[in-house]
Amino acid sequence: MWLGLALILAAGMTHIWLEFDRGTRVASRVRGSQDQVVHTFEVIDTAQSLRAAAQDAERGQRGFLITSNNADLDIYRRGARQAPELLARLKQLTADNPEQQRRWQVLEQQLGLKLATLADTLKLRASQGPEAARNAAIANAGYESMRAVNGLIDAAIETERDLLSQRLAHGAEIEAQARQTALAGALLAFAVLLLGLAAVLLGVRSLRKAEAARHEADQRYRFFVGSVTDYAIYMLDPQGNVVEWNAGAERIKGYAAEEILGRHFSLFYTPEDREAGKPQRALDTALKEGKYEEEGWRVRKDGRRFLASILIEPLFDRNGRLAGFAKVTRDVDDQVRQRQALAQYQKMDAIGQLTGGIAHDFNNLLHVIKNAADLLERRLRDAAPEIRTYLEMLKRNTDRAASLTHRLLAFSRRQVLDPKPVNPNSLVVEVTTLLRQVLGEGIAIETVVSPGVWWISVDVNQLETAILNLALNARDAMGGVGKLTIEISNAFLDESYAKAHTEVNPGQYVMIAVSDTGSGMEPEVAARAFEPFFTTKSVGQGTGLGLSQVYGFIKQSQGHAKLYSEPGAGTTVKLYLPRLPGPAGQQPTPKAAPALEGGQGGTILLVEDDRDVREFTAELLDSLGYRVLTAADAAAALAMLDSEPDVGLLFTDIGLPGGMNGRQLADEAQSRRPGLRVLFTTGYTRNAIIHHGRLDPGVNVILKPYTQASLAEKVKDVLAANAAR
Repeated sequence: MWLGLALILAAGMTHIWLEFDRGTRVASRVRGSQDQVVHTFEVIDTAQSLRAAAQDAERGQRGFLITSNNADLDIYRRGARQAPELLARLKQLTADNPEQQRRWQVLEQQLGLKLATLADTLKLRASQGPEAARNAAIANAGYESMRAVNGLIDAAIETERDLLSQRLAHGAEIEAQARQTALAGALLAFAVLLLGLAAVLLGVRSLRKAEAARHEADQRYRFFVGSVTDYAIYMLDPQGNVVEWNAGAERIKGYAAEEILGRHFSLFYTPEDREAGKPQRALDTALKEGKYEEEGWRVRKDGRRFLASILIEPLFDRNGRLAGFAKVTRDVDDQVRQRQALAQYQKMDAIGQLTGGIAHDFNNLLHVIKNAADLLERRLRDAAPEIRTYLEMLKRNTDRAASLTHRLLAFSRRQVLDPKPVNPNSLVVEVTTLLRQVLGEGIAIETVVSPGVWWISVDVNQLETAILNLALNARDAMGGVGKLTIEISNAFLDESYAKAHTEVNPGQYVMIAVSDTGSGMEPEVAARAFEPFFTTKSVGQGTGLGLSQVYGFIKQSQGHAKLYSEPGAGTTVKLYLPRLPGPAGQQPTPKAAPALEGGQGGTILLVEDDRDVREFTAELLDSLGYRVLTAADAAAALAMLDSEPDVGLLFTDIGLPGGMNGRQLADEAQSRRPGLRVLFTTGYTRNAIIHHGRLDPGVNVILKPYTQASLAEKVKDVLAANAAR
């Protein structure tokens, strides 16, 4: 009995030790295997990101050499900056892998060579011109180094995938060893069975414990894969039917596990791809080459398409037979849309910067030409008719050029806005009266207003001009016959809309929609409709600045513009303007046109760096009865101010040379001469006195080109306002 009890006790102790070993050492080894799998995925993802960064650098550099587009240069710089950082991250991740470390050293040399080649080509462009740089790019300099970079990355990824297979196999081996240990315990229990029923019961209990431990380890591994939500990770049988489904797959594809298990994975492909046999070709390629990778369109459960990054790898059992396929899908649709939206926004902003600079230079020129023509007209009142005809032509075309620069300033968001609280319903009703006169009897106008529509703060004149521009475009699209609808309503642009349109701030807006029944636009035309100088009209029929002026005004007003159009179905342009918080104000009263009046005497200090503008402006002020002192920069102006105590008005351009702009000059002058009146002028708005399209409080400005009449009125107003204070 004692021997039997001792044998039973020994068997029980043996089983206890086996279970303790499985619950500690084996479980620890399974967790270690899982951590290694995660680490391998991270190395592969970082290597792929490195390849993308190097390719972005090359693509951006070549795009800049070809198009001189700064957006492409930004792509090159970003890729050139990210590539070394990603390589450093790879070195850190594989610090315990000598093979990969040697490969990274070679890759660092090749990558450095490639980036140096790209940088040298840009330097060549700077030193010898774009043509030399393009020739170097056409010569495909750096091809071998890029090929070597791609080869090294491919080899590194292949090494990591080999490690992944080894680590998965190692995990399976751990489980197999656990099963063998459990079997040994079961055999020992069976031997004890010969000694008695107690030993048999003890053996059965041990087997159950071993099975529970194995199941727990298997569940932990499944939980690891199932908890990944950024990737759709699922298994296919050899025929392509879904047999495993994780939470990421449910989130991305839209199917719950019970809805998709057993169904063929071709369900996720577009109809055209299924008809072309693409799903089966993907499995055949994975089986033949060891993997299949692509980016393509896939379909969610609700029918929506999305751009996906796909990886398929075959799985084999111990006997080398095909057991199925592992499939990993990542949704990259949002990333692509955001990159495209950002690129479009950067392009429009760059065009705006360019047009603003052009308008500034032209306004200085037009100021001289316009006022010279006015002076000549007054001095040549008795000249021959043909001379007066030429002067009228000169003035008329100068006014047209000034209108063109005004539109450029509107697009580039450099115009001065004078926003006032306004009821959109009242404004649109007033505009409709004007539109009926302008558009003609062939255009039926329908206005849809909403009771309770919110008030907005906007430059009334500019909004009326924007609606007029949209109406004129609609009339041309309808050939003079059709229906124009203007609709007003409250709108809320939420976070999801703002995410899809990066320049939009979520919140409450008033929407003004202008719709026509015209010919509509093709998608590629609609995508460029807001670009300046882009027009589908015949030569001489339009400048291509109407819609761009609307776009610039809405953006400067912190709003949003959206165009919808289909060929043959007409066009709708929706303007979103922010709701005015707080109590509504009153609509502004239009100001009468200024009359030409003489000055009341006094001394004006004129500061202008452009000699011609300075001379003409001085003559205009002199003819108005003012004593005029002139200076070309801030230093000369301050010196003159100190020596001339009679100066009553500082009239200065905002942009001045010498490191001190007009606003800084005014601040310094008023600190030396408290109470000194100041009037600013500029060819376009500058942040020195204007922020977010609005004049700073207490600031007076007159924009170039201005007439003698408008100058007389403005100077008079500034002096009168200050005298009243």
